[in-house]
Amino acid sequence: MLQFEKQEIRQFKMDDTDLKTTSELCLNLVVPSQDIMQFFMQWQRYRKYWWSSITTTPSLFMLSDIKQDGNAANVNILANFNWGQKVVENISINTESTETSYLNCKMSFEDALFTILLDGLWNSTKEEYLRLHNKMAPYKIALALDYEDSNNVDTLRELAILMAHKLEARNISTWLPNVLLPLDSQLKENLRIGVTYTAIISEFSLSNGIFSLLNSSTKLKEQIHLADFASYAALLCGKK
Repeated sequence: MLQFEKQEIRQFKMDDTDLKTTSELCLNLVVPSQDIMQFFMQWQRYRKYWWSSITTTPSLFMLSDIKQDGNAANVNILANFNWGQKVVENISINTESTETSYLNCKMSFEDALFTILLDGLWNSTKEEYLRLHNKMAPYKIALALDYEDSNNVDTLRELAILMAHKLEARNISTWLPNVLLPLDSQLKENLRIGVTYTAIISEFSLSNGIFSLLNSSTKLKEQIHLADFASYAALLCGKK
């Protein structure tokens, strides 16, 4: 697993964040000329809201001043990090035609992922939790085993695999760490990859069906029954 040191992240230069090869995502809209300014203003607010909705730091993003050049105008959405600003998206309009105008929105796929990852690293906790928004976390839920009797490991692991299959059937990405490690090490592994929730299955779960669900952000646990887990996890992750 890749290891990231926060100190190294804080020391790089802004030029180092500009990727040499990127995949550009572009949207072009044809708009009646009389409506173009309304679309331009609404679209930039909408896009800024979208960026704020997928990060753990909604205040990270801001709009630049609008720049006008003849019949064209453009504005940037900026990620406002402590060490400087980074352009994450550009919105522009062209009003050369009298009847129709054009609105263009473009962003780099790689830059977008980099910005989200950097925000997660910047907000990582002392427990080394990569704080990603639940929508962007590669794994929504992880499983971990808590046991004292090694004779129960195989049974608990089979239960964990069954739970993972049920979650995957609901399109919930699930991570199973090395369950032979101590519980603390399993949880630390889950935190480092930005998992939002961890289901901790113990030997008591084999007898009463109850396990603890740990929220990585709040460190709070709630008791869940195995029979209810798949539907509850779908609710937490916005899945039907």
